[in-house]
Amino acid sequence: MEQGKHEEGQATFDLVLFLWARRRLIGGVTLLGALVGLVVAFSITPLYKSEVVMFPAVTNSVSKSLLNEQSTGRDDILALGDEEDSEQLLQMLHSDRIRERVTDRFDLMTVYEIDTAHKHRMTELLEAFDDHITFERTKFSSVRVKVLDPEPLRAANIANFIADQVDTVWTEMARERASKGYRVVQNKVFELEESIRVMADSMRVLRQLGVHDYHTQTERYNEYLGAAIVKGDRRAIEEFEERFKVLALYGGPYVTLQDRMFNEIKRLSVLRMKLEQAQADMESDLPHKFVVNRAQPSDKKYMPIRWLVVLISMSSAFLLSLLLIVVQVNIRKIHNSHVL
Repeated sequence: MEQGKHEEGQATFDLVLFLWARRRLIGGVTLLGALVGLVVAFSITPLYKSEVVMFPAVTNSVSKSLLNEQSTGRDDILALGDEEDSEQLLQMLHSDRIRERVTDRFDLMTVYEIDTAHKHRMTELLEAFDDHITFERTKFSSVRVKVLDPEPLRAANIANFIADQVDTVWTEMARERASKGYRVVQNKVFELEESIRVMADSMRVLRQLGVHDYHTQTERYNEYLGAAIVKGDRRAIEEFEERFKVLALYGGPYVTLQDRMFNEIKRLSVLRMKLEQAQADMESDLPHKFVVNRAQPSDKKYMPIRWLVVLISMSSAFLLSLLLIVVQVNIRKIHNSHVL
């Protein structure tokens, strides 16, 4: 056992002597790596980080949240959204509308040094945008917007602008749909109001002909006719018989119009309520998120970490020197074997 330890120690000692004999190569390559890392570290453009953290709001319409009498837990406009709402907020942040507005507002083509005449400029812009601006969901179901930029103030402005545009774009999309729904309900209300107006005109004509309230008139006429028969008032009996003829002729249409008009007025009341709700949705500008932290300009660069770049470069150069030594030794062995 002692002999094995001795041989192992001897092998280690031989390896140290082997590397020590080639210390100049190892030191030279490592020093060269350090110089390269130093140059690279100071040539990389520093980037500053700014973040916005926000929670999604429950994604319900205003009419459902505020104007609906039968509300549920998800109808509270002050409630925080769940995981599904966070995913919807993330999808909105990745929308083309927001990316295009951020690009135009801050001239990202110039910031990212993209040639506007290049045929792949949009692809380069998308790659640069994804490298500098990221969106992620936290473990608390909030959403973080992280922006990296060479200028700390611009990084904060971009992050805050994106957070503000979420409500703008979301509202535009919802308003586009709500306005179409509003017009559909509004047209139905106009049609129903016109139909009720025509029926009211028809009933006015029937009233002029003597039919005011079919059921009440029939009841009263029967009462008065019975009294006239008991008295033997022939003139009154003939007069009520004539009135019954008018009721018999126009009573049916009057009752039909009255029932139909009653139902249409009920429908009109429901449609007007829906029109009110659609108008509330169309004019709504409620925010769709709760901003926890707005972005502030950073006073310390986020990247690069120069000492880490130099350390990685030195380590890579050191490993490269060892690889060169291994290759050199193997080449020598192969050459000696061919000579023998």
